[in-house]
Amino acid sequence: MKIISWNTFGIRTALPNLQKMLESCTPDIVCLQETKIRVRYANFDFKGYRQYWNESTDFAHLGTALLSKSSSLIAVTYDNFNVYYDKGNVIVTELKEIYVVCVYVPYAGATATTRDNRHHWYKCFQSLIHQLQQNKPCVICGDFNVVQQDIDAWDKAVINTSLSCFSKEERAEIGRFVQEEQLIDVYRYLYPSTKSEGFTYFPFGSDYRKNKNGYRIDLFLISKQLISKVVDCYPLQDVEGSCNVPLLLDIDI
Repeated sequence: MKIISWNTFGIRTALPNLQKMLESCTPDIVCLQETKIRVRYANFDFKGYRQYWNESTDFAHLGTALLSKSSSLIAVTYDNFNVYYDKGNVIVTELKEIYVVCVYVPYAGATATTRDNRHHWYKCFQSLIHQLQQNKPCVICGDFNVVQQDIDAWDKAVINTSLSCFSKEERAEIGRFVQEEQLIDVYRYLYPSTKSEGFTYFPFGSDYRKNKNGYRIDLFLISKQLISKVVDCYPLQDVEGSCNVPLLLDIDI
């Protein structure tokens, strides 16, 4: 099974490249973040794929979607666990053997209020994942808006600063989440010393991507019992259309 996660930064702009990627990679499931569209306008033709759109109340900036051609799909549900942030951040897809969770983790922002809200959101999200794992293993993917380790950033100057995505608090938070829920960061597990080849986000401007000056903020986190089923995991850095690049997981399920 091939699963792709991609923060499109606006589905309309990314659409031509998304269509090409569906044809070239033929993924079974595609998880999209920051779709930036109302559901009633999401009238796209993705041949062979069922579409599930989770509209955000802040539809101009957020929203998630899931495309699936998997024959083992049982149910799709949307985030209804959190009161601290706009809706549209999570889609839970139940398959016969696993859950696939598409997530956009809220950006921490610069104020104490937004950071505190994000902290509460994370606690709610962890509770959801904990409940799911009591039933089936999880494949969790999306934009986590955090640079976990020094190796995940090209610019050492931002590491462990107070900036959002780089702060010690955010790094500790995802560290606790992964440890307590016994999850594995698939790409870093497979490629423990790889740097720029693993970057999934490049700031706007052609030189950043050309010089591979980016960050690794898009992840596949899986329940530990699934790691033996992983074939590979890597970003599709040649795919354009967004400041984030798609991340692909090939798993034998």
